[in-house]
Formats: sequence, C-alpha cells, structure tokens
Amino acid sequence: MKFGVRMLTTGGIGLLAFLLVVLFVELPRTDPFSWSEYGANLRVLLNNVFVHHTLGLSQYQIPAEQDALMAVKKSSLVLISALLIGYVLGLLKGILDYGLSQIKLGFLGNGSTWLLQAIPDFMILLLFQWYILHHGNKIRFFAPDGWTGYWIPVVIASIYPVMYIARITFTSISEQEGALYIKTAHAKGLPEWLIFGKHILLNSIGRVLNHFTPLGVYILSSLVLIEYFRNVLGAANRMLLSVDYIKKAGFSGPNFEPNVIIGIAFCFMIIILLFDVVSFTSRKFFDPRSGQEGGV
Repeated sequence: MKFGVRMLTTGGIGLLAFLLVVLFVELPRTDPFSWSEYGANLRVLLNNVFVHHTLGLSQYQIPAEQDALMAVKKSSLVLISALLIGYVLGLLKGILDYGLSQIKLGFLGNGSTWLLQAIPDFMILLLFQWYILHHGNKIRFFAPDGWTGYWIPVVIASIYPVMYIARITFTSISEQEGALYIKTAHAKGLPEWLIFGKHILLNSIGRVLNHFTPLGVYILSSLVLIEYFRNVLGAANRMLLSVDYIKKAGFSGPNFEPNVIIGIAFCFMIIILLFDVVSFTSRKFFDPRSGQEGGV
C-alpha cells in the first residue's frame, strides 16, 4: 500500500472515531433526552472552535485545549520512553532467548518472557503498592514529578512491551532457520556474525516494526491504570477525571467536561497517526518484503 493511501485510510478512520467521540460527549445529560439541547450543545462547540478559536473553559477556569495539552505533555514522555525501551530491550531479550534456546536453556529465556508477559499491569501496580505499605515510603511511588515521577511509570509501562517485542523477535529469528537465502549465505562462506546481523537481524527488525502502532496504542491504554493509581494528571487520568462518573448515580456529575475530553481525544488521534507514519516509513526502510508487490 502506498504511503498516501495508507495515511488517508488511517487519518479517515481516526477522524471518524474522533467525530463519534464528539457526538457522544455532547449528548445532553438530561432526562428525558432533548434534541434541541443536543443541537444547542453542538452549536456552542462549533461557535467556540470556529469563532473564538477555543474549546471553552475547563473546571480550573483555563482554556480546555491548554488543560488537555498539559495533560498530554505529561504522558508523552512516558509513552515515548516506554516505546523506546520496549523496542531496544525487547530486541535484545529476543536475541538472548534465541541464543538460550540453542543451548537447551530455553526455559530461562522464553520461560521468563512468557511469565512476565502473563502478569497484567494492575498486578504490577498492586505489587508496588504492597511493597510500599510493608517497607515504608522508601520509594516515592506517588511522586508527580522529578526523576522518581519519571522512571516509575516508564518501568511499569515498558514491561509488557519488552516481553511482547522479545517474543516477536524470537519467533522471527526462528522462522528464518533453514531459509534459502540463509543456506546460500552459508554456502558462500560468510561468517556467522555477518549472516545473523545482515540477513536475520535486519529482517527481524523489519517484522518487529510492523507492531509499532498496536504497541503504542497498548501503552497509551495502559496509562489509564498507571496514572490513576499514582494519582498523576496525565492525559489518560485527566480524561477519566473529565468524565466525572458517579458510580452510585450511574451517570456523569456536575464536573463533566466534554471540551477537555474532545481536546485529549484529538491529541490521541494525532499521536496514533504519528505512530502509523513511523511504522510505515521505518518498515519501508528495514523490511525488504514491503518493497515487493503486494507486500505489507
């Protein structure tokens, strides 16, 4: 698929999802439902955006778009760091797992990868909290800023991506065993390190990059729990706060902020589109299959 077509497809899907979010959050919170109020809500939103160039005020009496951007900025550093760590350490772990499997120690490589991948995010967060409760506040788990406020969410958010990339890397390397181009390289007398680095590893990187967008979306979704349990107003937790869901009542409360939700949803759409741009361009560079007709 050509770059322009791919971007138009991804952008169209993202825009459609964003419009559905807008139409949903602008629904009137009244009983019975009023179409006239729904229309009024949409007119106010359009007037704010196209006439006043703002989304309105948040509950903190600052422009909602500014509030949304501050929250997205807090989450972006964690998101990018977790992605980088996931790819770098995941590739290394996948290579290590493959090496261990060749000397009959696969249970140390694949076994540990499977075990850590099976542990859900919320379990890791609960284990962190349990440790703090039983060993005093040696770790500033709830630190909103500073070095501690950075590395704790990054470590938690990157555990699953590291294991995910490790499994894909291991599978990709294993699938190339006995391939014709590998046999040809051996027949030419090329050294093992060159065959592995130039043929096997580069092909594996191309295949791993196919998963850039779903992995980025996974980390984005996992930030909800991480930010909520640490009480940090990142993008995911700020959106949750904007919903102001009252469990006993079963609907949103007086602090419901549709303008902030729209602002954060728009940023999420842009981020996912950027994920797809990075995934597509890097795959074109690393994956030789992408240059073939009908390649991915």
